[in-house]
Amino acid sequence: MAGKKYAHCIKTGALLRSIPHYTGQSIVAHEGELDVDCSIGYHCISKKMSFDEPHTHDFHETLCFIGGNPQDIDNLGAEIEFTLGGEKHLITSATVVSIPPHLEHCPIVFKKVTKPLIFLEISRTRNWKSGKSSKPKTKKVRK
Repeated sequence: MAGKKYAHCIKTGALLRSIPHYTGQSIVAHEGELDVDCSIGYHCISKKMSFDEPHTHDFHETLCFIGGNPQDIDNLGAEIEFTLGGEKHLITSATVVSIPPHLEHCPIVFKKVTKPLIFLEISRTRNWKSGKSSKPKTKKVRK
């Protein structure tokens, strides 16, 4: 596509990443790759895991939990305990969580996973950074 006016708008393999705690490849644009005030992460989860540390961000974050069967995306095949502002919520079907800036969230615990699901994060920031912890320890992922 060299020489085409809008070739820079089309992103291909450069966004693919292998991240050990996810299944298969992820699509990650956390460092300005999209050239817009938005970052994304697309991941597949097929086993129990968790993101333990409560934290906040200076930007809006949207987290999507989507069933892996394109014919039935509402069937999540999982039980996810999601803590938002200190409240625990149980997610068992396709869900979008809209997190305003500075609202503490996590842990996110994938308590039961019977089939692969999609975890999509969309953040209103050009450069995504790990959240500001309300505790002095580092962010951990439990497998």
